Amino acid sequence: MDLKITTVEKFIDHTASKAPTPGGGAIAAITGATAIALAEMVANLTIDKSGYETVTSDMKELQKKASTMRSRFLALAEEDMKVFSNFMSALQLPKHTDKEKIARTEAIQNCYKNAALVPLEIGVLAADIFPLAQQAIEKGNKNTVTDAAIAAINARAAVKSAFLNVKINLASINDTLFVEELKSTMNAIESLVDEQEETIISVCQL
Repeated sequence: MDLKITTVEKFIDHTASKAPTPGGGAIAAITGATAIALAEMVANLTIDKSGYETVTSDMKELQKKASTMRSRFLALAEEDMKVFSNFMSALQLPKHTDKEKIARTEAIQNCYKNAALVPLEIGVLAADIFPLAQQAIEKGNKNTVTDAAIAAINARAAVKSAFLNVKINLASINDTLFVEELKSTMNAIESLVDEQEETIISVCQL
């Protein structure tokens, strides 16, 4: 599925269908994309606006970072769908001889690792949204304060949902060092996201 040409309606319809993709990983990436898009919107609505001249350079830098991240989220959504397709292909590999069985098992394990690494990157990237949302809500156009807050809410959702996809795949991976390394990365991030979201939302004072 090419997300550059697919309409929102078609994407949602395909998600709701019996098709195995897009699934949770792709949805996590899209959620991250919407989060950073909102932060980028705040920047765009602040740049060159009267009364915000002192933060123009900050908002331009925010806009630049957000645009790059938004593109990466969309690429990761497509990567997540591709990883699932590769996994299904690995399951179809022959297993008649011992050599074939070993090759098939190795291919499946590699697919599980890739299926964990893609959502891991989604979650890590989503966690990087928080400082940008913080900057947007503190320095951006005050008429967009709730948009910046929703960026943080969606960022947290993207982190949580992406990491759930990591964890389900880690359960099938035999490489314990790999598993522990990814768990450590997730634990460090998950311990902060709730507090970061709450801090940003509190600025709204609603």
